[in-house]
Amino acid sequence: MYSAYALCVLQLGAGYPDLMNRYDLSEFVLSLMDKANTHTPLNFQQHMIGLMRGITVFDSAWWGWSVFRGGKIAMVHTMVSGLPEGFEPKVKAHLVNDPFVRTGRSLKRYARSLSVEDAVTDPGFKIFAGEFDLTQMLNGHCKVREGPFNFFMSLYRHGQKPAFTDTETTDFLAILRHLEQALSMCLQLDLGLRVDPGNEWALLDHEGELFLCSSGFGAAVKAGLEPGQKQTEKLRKLAGQPVTTAASGTTFSRARYSADLWLVSAQPVSPLTGLSPKERQVAELLISGATMRAIAEAAGVSVNTVRNQAASIYRKTGVHSKVELLRLAGSLPR
Repeated sequence: MYSAYALCVLQLGAGYPDLMNRYDLSEFVLSLMDKANTHTPLNFQQHMIGLMRGITVFDSAWWGWSVFRGGKIAMVHTMVSGLPEGFEPKVKAHLVNDPFVRTGRSLKRYARSLSVEDAVTDPGFKIFAGEFDLTQMLNGHCKVREGPFNFFMSLYRHGQKPAFTDTETTDFLAILRHLEQALSMCLQLDLGLRVDPGNEWALLDHEGELFLCSSGFGAAVKAGLEPGQKQTEKLRKLAGQPVTTAASGTTFSRARYSADLWLVSAQPVSPLTGLSPKERQVAELLISGATMRAIAEAAGVSVNTVRNQAASIYRKTGVHSKVELLRLAGSLPR
C-alpha cells in the first residue's frame, strides 16, 4: 500500500544531502494516528507540525483551514511555526495574488513548490516574502470529510536554501492524504464527545459558513426553513443566536467550539411530545427499563392500567413494541 511512497521518502535530493530524512513512513503514520486519537483537533495540529519536521526539511510553516467565499478567502484555526507574530496579517493581505490560490483551489488534494524569486511575479508578494526571508515555498491543501473548507499547509525555506524538488512535492501530496485522514478522525472523535448521540451537529464560522457537519444536519436545517428562507440565511441565523427553534420543532443550540467556530447541535422534536403527562411518565419509565409490574406498583394502579397506557403510547408514537419505543427514544441502535 505504501511501497511507492516509501521509496519516495527514502530518496535524497541532489545537492542537499539532508533533503529528506530517512524516516520510516509507517512510524510517521502510526504517530500521526496516535496523536489524532488522543488530542483535540487544535492540540493535534500543534503535534502534527513536529511530526512533519521528522519527515521533511523546512525552516518554517503556516497551516490551518480556509474556504472561498464571494471571491475571497476566509480562514480559521491558522497556526505558524518558526515565523514571527506579524506574519499572518501580512500574508493574508497577499492571498488574492497567491499562485497556489489561483491554480489549486478547486482540487480535492493539491501540492506545488516554487521559488519566490523565479516564479512569483507580483512585486508586493516579493516584498512581503523578502521581509520574512522566504525564498522557497511548498504549499498544499486537501479536503476533509468533503466539507467546503480546505486544510492547507505551507512549508518555507529561508535564505540560500535549495528549492523543494519534484520528489518532495510528490511526497508532500502523499503526506496530505494521511493528514486528511488523521484530521477527519480527530474531528469526528472530538465532536462525538461533545454532541448527544441522537443530535445532528455542525461547525459554523461567525458568518454562518459551514465548516463540517454530520450527515443529517443539512436535512434538519432544510426541514426547519421558513417560507422563502434560503439555507445560507438559516445558517447565518444559527451562527448568530444561542438557541433557535425551527418551524419543524427542532431546537438548534449554539456553543463555542473555538475562537473562530461555533458548534451548533440540532435536537429533534421529542417523540414523547404528544403524550399526556401520565403517559409521558410511563413512557420514560419503560425507556429506563422498568417493567409494567414495577410501574404499576410505583403508581399505585393495576398492571392492566399500565398496559392500556402503554398501548396508547405505542399508538401515539407510531411504534408497536417496547423495543421500537427504545429505538425511537435513541436508547437502542437502529
